[in-house]
Amino acid sequence: MMKEIYLTDKNREEKTNYWLDECRKIKSYRPFELNLKKAVLLVLDMQDYFVNEESHAYVPSSLNIISSIQEISKVIQGMGNKVIFSRHIDTENESSTMNRWWKDNIKQDNDQSKIVHMLNKQALEIIEKSQYSAFYETELETILKENEIEQVIITGVMTNLCCETTARDAFMRGFEVFFVIDATATYTEELHLGALRAISHGFGTCISTREIIDEK
Repeated sequence: MMKEIYLTDKNREEKTNYWLDECRKIKSYRPFELNLKKAVLLVLDMQDYFVNEESHAYVPSSLNIISSIQEISKVIQGMGNKVIFSRHIDTENESSTMNRWWKDNIKQDNDQSKIVHMLNKQALEIIEKSQYSAFYETELETILKENEIEQVIITGVMTNLCCETTARDAFMRGFEVFFVIDATATYTEELHLGALRAISHGFGTCISTREIIDEK
């Protein structure tokens, strides 16, 4: 697969407007209304494994979503709500589907498994996961219910894998999903937009960073 930098500081507004328009073609209205008082921010897998240019798994547009994640994090934390990071660590079970699918896996002692340094000061609450969904065999759902959270705001990498799967899982567990189109990233715009369309059709509201900031 040929990776691409499809999101930059220069084209951010243009791309965001285009993606929002495409999402509206799928769902012309928003079933859920954002309520930041009842929301948590999920920052998925922003690890050096995906964000460091020297990693084979590098997501080229990932560096260009960090500022959006930081802005949303400030808003959420300013309201006294939680920002929860996920850290993907593969299991030691070599026969697991994830290990067999991806071959080269992220281990606990791998330096690239750490949260990228631009965000690590904000990563005060981290859950470890071994599957695409941040809910699978983690304490995430318990944390959300204990804090009476009704909405999840999803950011991070990759749009079409961990972000999309977590969004679907959140929806199935009764949480209202807000998927930030310019604070998620994957290898190509085609994959990114495909995930946004799927989310818009059946699982959540695709929204921009600016819209969240304007809600505060």
